[in-house]
Amino acid sequence: MYATEFQTIINNPYIKIPEYEKFQGQEVRIIVLNINKEDHNPTTTIHEEDFIEHLINNPIDFPKDFKFDREEANER
Repeated sequence: MYATEFQTIINNPYIKIPEYEKFQGQEVRIIVLNINKEDHNPTTTIHEEDFIEHLINNPIDFPKDFKFDREEANER
């Protein structure tokens, strides 16, 4: 697998991808993150004392058929 990461300022709906030839014809996933420090993202600014409350108020909803095998997880 080949991956690339780059920063840019979006001024129009098109983004130039460095070394796009390596991705041409491939299925890719594009993720856009705003790196502006002034933006508030509550999932990344949880204070330690609020962590338990955050987990209680935002439980993870696993599929009903989800099976967790501790032994299998520890093998990795």
